[in-house]
Amino acid sequence: MEDVVNVFLCRDGRDIQNSMVEYEDEQRRFNDNVKVNRHKRIIAINGKWITKFVSEPEYLDGMHICEITISTRMSTGGDLDKLKHMLVMARQGRLAFKNAQM
Repeated sequence: MEDVVNVFLCRDGRDIQNSMVEYEDEQRRFNDNVKVNRHKRIIAINGKWITKFVSEPEYLDGMHICEITISTRMSTGGDLDKLKHMLVMARQGRLAFKNAQM
């Protein structure tokens, strides 16, 4: 089974960088064990919960998704068609996660 991840939907590469910095700062207030891999665009918390930052719908294919977060920049200034497509792809990953639990 695929690893279960949280996804953070972003507008573009710059939004990913900004969102990762904001998310990392927020998580460091609560956890000491926060690891950032900017190349893979992931943040791991306590070695367990992984959050992937994604800017294209294709990157969501095949993921088992627990939580979906949308960046403020994506929701207020992003392309709505792209956001809809990303949400459809993320929803499929969310359904795969629920089916795997049963």
